[in-house]
Amino acid sequence: MGFDIYGKNPVIHNTKYPTFNKYSKMDWAEKNKLFNKDTKLQDKYWSESDKREEDNQGIYFRNNCWWWRPLWNYVCGSCEDILNDDDVDGGSFNGGHEITEEKASAIAKRLFKLIASGDAKGYEDYHRAESLKAQIENEGKDIGDDDYNWADDYPFSVDNVRQFATFCSESGGFEIC
Repeated sequence: MGFDIYGKNPVIHNTKYPTFNKYSKMDWAEKNKLFNKDTKLQDKYWSESDKREEDNQGIYFRNNCWWWRPLWNYVCGSCEDILNDDDVDGGSFNGGHEITEEKASAIAKRLFKLIASGDAKGYEDYHRAESLKAQIENEGKDIGDDDYNWADDYPFSVDNVRQFATFCSESGGFEIC
C-alpha cells in the first residue's frame, strides 16, 4: 500500500514522448491487449512514462506508507500555519484529499528553507537515532508484538523531503490518493 500524489496543474517542461502520448488515453483493457502482444511496445511505453515523470516532477510523487507517514508528519509539523486540520487528516489517508496550489507552493518554500537551514538534516539524524534504538529494543520480537517499537520501520531522508518539495513547487496543487 502506498500514497500516490498527483499534481493538479503541473508545470510541464518536456512533452516529447511519442509512444506514451499515443497510447496514454487508451483504456486499460485495450492497452493491455495490445501490450500483451508486443512487450517491446509495453517496455517503451513504461520507459517513456517514467521519463515523462522524471522530466516533469510536478505530475506525480509516490511513497509507500512506510516513507510517506514520517514525511507527512514532518510536513505537518513544519507547516502548521499553512495546513488546516482537514489537510493534516486528509494527508494521512489516500482518500483523494486535495491541497490547493497556494498551499502546495507555501509547503515547497517552507521545505526548501528547512533543507537549506539544516533542520531537515537534523530531523533525519534524530529519526535515524530513534530507528537504531528501536532495532535494539526489537531484538527477539516479532512485528506486531505489543511492545514492538515501530520506529524502526518508518524511514526518513532529506532526499525524500527534497523530492516532495520539488513536486509541491511544480504540482499546481495536488491530490493525495
